[in-house]
Amino acid sequence: MNMSEALPPVALRGFEQFRAFWEPRWNKYAVKVAPGQFYVSNSDMVITTVLGSCISACIHDPVTKFGGLNHFMLPSSGGSEDMNRSMRYGFFAMEQLINELMKFGCNRDRLEIKLTGGGDMMGSGFNQIGQQNIDFILQYLKDEGLKLLSSDLGGDRARKVAYFPLEGRMLVNKLDHREDQRLIEEERSFRVDVDSHLDDSDVELF
Repeated sequence: MNMSEALPPVALRGFEQFRAFWEPRWNKYAVKVAPGQFYVSNSDMVITTVLGSCISACIHDPVTKFGGLNHFMLPSSGGSEDMNRSMRYGFFAMEQLINELMKFGCNRDRLEIKLTGGGDMMGSGFNQIGQQNIDFILQYLKDEGLKLLSSDLGGDRARKVAYFPLEGRMLVNKLDHREDQRLIEEERSFRVDVDSHLDDSDVELF
């Protein structure tokens, strides 16, 4: 099948703003998820993102065949108050994706989760936001009793992720270090934006 023979997948309600593009490598349409976003689908397509210190949780219900991917980073956590803000944001990012899947009939007890990201993008552990993200997501899954099928976390390299929501398949490609500075700047900007906007009116816990 080629692009001329395929129709773009119909976006679910709430995801109409994402623009599908043809990805010849996979011979499928794809959407790209940026920091702070998530996407859910039951179409034969691919969801992509690029991660440095951020985390993506790829979540699939094998019965309904719905799947989704998020892309989140905890805000900075220099003190107890900042740490509380960080945990609230990470919790919100996960519950946002899980609750969206449940809207389409997915069962929380069936969800199969794959994780990737959390790289040390500064090298030698100077910037520990990647490890903070890893610690958060592993503790979250433990606390919530959710099923972790596989993970590719940590290290010092950025990752390009391709997730196939219909199948629940996650592919990870480690990127060359030449990509590092661009990702560091992008994630720093995202973290500052989260820090400046995160307050009680922004986060509604479920």
